[in-house]
Amino acid sequence: MAAHFLLKPEAIPLTLEAVTILSDEQSRLLLAQIRWGSADKQVCPSCAVVDSHHNIRTRKQWRCKHCYHTFSVTSGTPFADHKISCRKLLIAIFAFIINHKGLAALALRRIIGGQYRTSFTLLHKMREAIMMDMPTAQLSGVVEIDGGHFSGKKRKGRTLTKPVMLPKDKTQVPAKYSTQQRDKIKSHEFPHHPNRRIVIALRETSSQKSGNFNPHTGKERGMGATRTIVAVCRSENTTDIEALVHKHVAKNSIIRSDELTAYGNLKYQGYGHETVNHSKEFSTDTGVNQNQAESFFSRMRRACIGIYHRITPRYMLDYSAEIAWREDVRRRNTSNQLQMLVRCVFSSGVSPDWSNYCRGNKRKVELLFQG
Repeated sequence: MAAHFLLKPEAIPLTLEAVTILSDEQSRLLLAQIRWGSADKQVCPSCAVVDSHHNIRTRKQWRCKHCYHTFSVTSGTPFADHKISCRKLLIAIFAFIINHKGLAALALRRIIGGQYRTSFTLLHKMREAIMMDMPTAQLSGVVEIDGGHFSGKKRKGRTLTKPVMLPKDKTQVPAKYSTQQRDKIKSHEFPHHPNRRIVIALRETSSQKSGNFNPHTGKERGMGATRTIVAVCRSENTTDIEALVHKHVAKNSIIRSDELTAYGNLKYQGYGHETVNHSKEFSTDTGVNQNQAESFFSRMRRACIGIYHRITPRYMLDYSAEIAWREDVRRRNTSNQLQMLVRCVFSSGVSPDWSNYCRGNKRKVELLFQG
């Protein structure tokens, strides 16, 4: 039986020890090499000339030989004008990728120190860059679609019981402070909470054979989902579902979903449609299931419950994109994930919502898909 990909030696070529022993200068050159492809030649953000520019070691910057513009490895990126060292920045990025269910700002603060808002904005800048770099090419082949409810869960009410009678030598507990128990909230009340949102996940499953033979089914094992696109909606309705499918899924693709009526018209719009009745089974006898979509929601629910505890609608798409990225790169080793994340963040430009966040620059509206 083949070993799990994370158990193989080549899955972890880069460890935390290898990152922490780097000096600040070595970390700066490593980030420069990942961003520009070379530690010796840099790309001037002003005139775009590739050259071995003057290295100002005391300022940890370079000065362009052509336009004399002074820049650093983070110029023109979400980390521009950062006040933490490049070593701490590299450690923060590494800590982000090795925590598979997400990384809380308080946990990151324990790693790099500083104030809470520093770690908070740093993590959100990475999430925003991942969200902006979400794949735009249409999904094809077999695409699984499902929706998950997040945020806005009402707190269960309290039901008073009979007051507890204490011995005569002690004061009797008043009725309002007597033994209380949680009461169940009706399920139909959840969707009406003002913060309740639906995260729609569209996942393209791999059509390539892995070379791993499954003797129980007589077929080759697949590699799971390869690409994920997420959107946040107010409800799982027909208008939004059809608009999402037309935008992100190529024609003649096979769509797998549950038996929600919002997906019912897709088979008349140029798509193959296969359904599974989750009230009876998680997979049909012919193999129709939503396991890859459920895998995404499983990771996201673990992140909500165990790491973040609360995700507001304003930033729900950011967190959803982060979990989608983690799902898509789950089979890559730590070195590849580090390079992918650095290139993704450094190519996204200055952050529109998190630059000068502590000075009042905040996102005003939530990013909501409306078909």
